[in-house]
Amino acid sequence: MTKYFVTFIIAVFIISCNNSGFETYHFFGLGTIIDVTIPKQESDKLSLINNFINKISDNITNDEKSINNAPINQLVSVSNDLIKIYERALFYYNIDNAYNPAAYTVRHLYGFPEGPFIVPDKKLLEQSIQNAGFYNLVLQNNKFYKKTDLKVDFSANAKGYIIDKTSEYIKSLNIHNFIINIGGDLYVSGKKDNKFFNIGIKTPDNNVLNVVKISNKSVATSGNYEKYFIDNGTKYNHIFSGINYVPEEKYQSVSVIAKTAENADGFATLFYLLDIDKIEKYCKLYDLAVLILTRDNKTVKLCGWNKYE
Repeated sequence: MTKYFVTFIIAVFIISCNNSGFETYHFFGLGTIIDVTIPKQESDKLSLINNFINKISDNITNDEKSINNAPINQLVSVSNDLIKIYERALFYYNIDNAYNPAAYTVRHLYGFPEGPFIVPDKKLLEQSIQNAGFYNLVLQNNKFYKKTDLKVDFSANAKGYIIDKTSEYIKSLNIHNFIINIGGDLYVSGKKDNKFFNIGIKTPDNNVLNVVKISNKSVATSGNYEKYFIDNGTKYNHIFSGINYVPEEKYQSVSVIAKTAENADGFATLFYLLDIDKIEKYCKLYDLAVLILTRDNKTVKLCGWNKYE
């Protein structure tokens, strides 16, 4: 018997802005909830912000489809945004191959992200794994080609990239104190009435795990409770290792505070796939604060997370 669970839990959320001069407005896009918190007097610019998010996300989605549907060795033209996302994904992949956007070659066989969900045939999995090395996607003169019939999903850092681009756009509208939150990954610009915004991080059962105060920084969370299904008592999480191509279950969640949303987004996914000793090594190296919720409900705070509480 298969049980299906596809949830869009907002793992990171804003605590109480509506009693101030700010208002949080809600949209739906990128397959999740988008929250934009801005001063109430700037609400007339919401349609511009929403249109910007939709345009850039549609372009990136179409670029991914072009790559995934292309025959082997055929050159594919894509946007500059997708090239930048690829280059950042390659950066994380070179840190540790567990971060692999081409793991989607295998992951999509299970039905992620939207279903229907199924445990694939073993022979089909073995064939797909042979195609799924990220090095089989080649960028040449600003065009891509595939050496194998792989498929890519850049969502592990594309969402953060879109947040950063949208933040730049909001600032160009002369709004400098705001929050943009896409599916629990968010960037905080400035402050609320000269005070830090309070940002809450939730547990899988929807309780508050931690509250941080940040300004001009981003926080993102990767977790095993966002999208998953259970088949015959086995849980299949949507985050797959790019090395052995199986769902990873090291932690309940990993949250990262970084200077940009792309960094927070990408490293949160990478760290979810790594052991704690590696996480501590890399968070020191790349100036990141990390909060881990272990599978036995213990919290681990690394690289100065406490200073944001």
